[in-house]
Amino acid sequence: MPGYVESMMYVGQTPWHGIGVALDAPPTAEEAIKAAGLNWKVQKQPIFTPHRGQKEMEEIQGFSAVVRRDKKRVLGVVGRTWQPLQNREAFRFFDPFIDAKVAEFHTAGSLKDGQMVWVLAKLRADPMTVVKGDDVEKFLLLSNSHDGKAAVNVRFTPVRVVCWNTLGMAESDDASPFLRIRHAGNLKQTMAKVQEVVNITNRTFAATLEQYRFLAKRQVSNIHKFVLDVLQVPDDAEKPPRALNNIIELFEGGRGQDNKLVQGTHWAAYNAVTEFVDHHRGRDGTRLASAWYGEGRRIKQRALAVATELARAA
Repeated sequence: MPGYVESMMYVGQTPWHGIGVALDAPPTAEEAIKAAGLNWKVQKQPIFTPHRGQKEMEEIQGFSAVVRRDKKRVLGVVGRTWQPLQNREAFRFFDPFIDAKVAEFHTAGSLKDGQMVWVLAKLRADPMTVVKGDDVEKFLLLSNSHDGKAAVNVRFTPVRVVCWNTLGMAESDDASPFLRIRHAGNLKQTMAKVQEVVNITNRTFAATLEQYRFLAKRQVSNIHKFVLDVLQVPDDAEKPPRALNNIIELFEGGRGQDNKLVQGTHWAAYNAVTEFVDHHRGRDGTRLASAWYGEGRRIKQRALAVATELARAA
C-alpha cells in the first residue's frame, strides 16, 4: 500500500486496507483537505534538455512538467493547453451540494504520490432498497488527475451497504450521468456547469435500482458459466482461473449473501464479483485504483452486463 494510496481520510467504517485518518463526523471542505493530506498545490514548469550535446539547455516548446510544489516532485508531463485543477478547487465542486445539505464528504485521498486525487461525497437521500435488508447508498465521485493522463471525471457511484462494495450504474460510461471535463479552456466555468448533473440524479438512480431489483428476482442456473463469461475465459479452458473458485465461494457465502431474498440470484452473482474485486483481487496497494479506475472496474462493469443478459434469458 505505501507509495500507492498516499493519504486519505474517511468517515465511519474503517476501509478494508486499514489506512487513513478516521473522522467521527462529516467534515467541512477544509477539514477534509487537511485530514486527507491534500493541502498542497501543483504548477506547470518548463522542461529543458541539453542543446545539441552542449552544456546549454534548451526549453522544450509545447510541453510542461506538472510539479507538486510541497515535495518538488514531477507528477507528469502535459501539453500547452492543459490547466491544473487544484485540490481545493476540486472540493469546491461539491459546495452547492454541501451548502444545501444534500451531500456530505465521506472519503478523499490521493494515489501514487498525488498523481490522482479523489473526493467521494455521500448524497443525503434515502437508500435504494433492492430487497428487504439489502440497501444501496448513493455517492458522487470526483477524480482529478495531476499527471495529465486523465480528464476530470465526475460520476455517480452506488455502494452496497452490507459489504461496502462499489457497484456499477445501469447506464454505460458514455451515458449522461458521467461527466468528463478536459484540463483546457475556462476550467472554472466548466466546473460550474457540471453542477447540472444533480438534475439527472433521480432518473439515473431509479433506472439503476430497477435493474438491481430485476437481478434479485432471477435465479442463477449456472454460476460457473457466469463467472467464466465475466472473466472472458472459454468454457473449455484447460486451466480455469484461480478467481473462478474465489468468486463462486463469495456467491455462496460472501457478505450479504445469507439474505434469503438474495441467495442464488443474479444479484448475488453480481455482488460476488464486486466483493472479489473490491476486497480480494490483487495487491492491497493497487486494489482501490483498479476497482475504481482500472481493470477491476471493467470486470465489475462486465459482471453487471453479463448478469443482466443471463437474467433476461432465464
